[in-house]
Amino acid sequence: MDEDRAVALVAAFAALAGREIADAEARATVAHSRALSPGAANAIWGRLRQAPGTVSLRDYLAMTLRFVEQEPPTR
Repeated sequence: MDEDRAVALVAAFAALAGREIADAEARATVAHSRALSPGAANAIWGRLRQAPGTVSLRDYLAMTLRFVEQEPPTR
């Protein structure tokens, strides 16, 4: 997914979560999502499952974008 589409999608996810974010925050979230190591992503995912209220909006949005950008599983 190209950068501008990812930024728009992150902003839409934030709106669905009840928050409006600026373009700069959406771009920072896209960069964060793409820079997450597998270990960091797993740690965030674990916190999302156990205590969602402890996860920052940026981490939540970054993980959501990572999920959407994944290739579909092959059969």
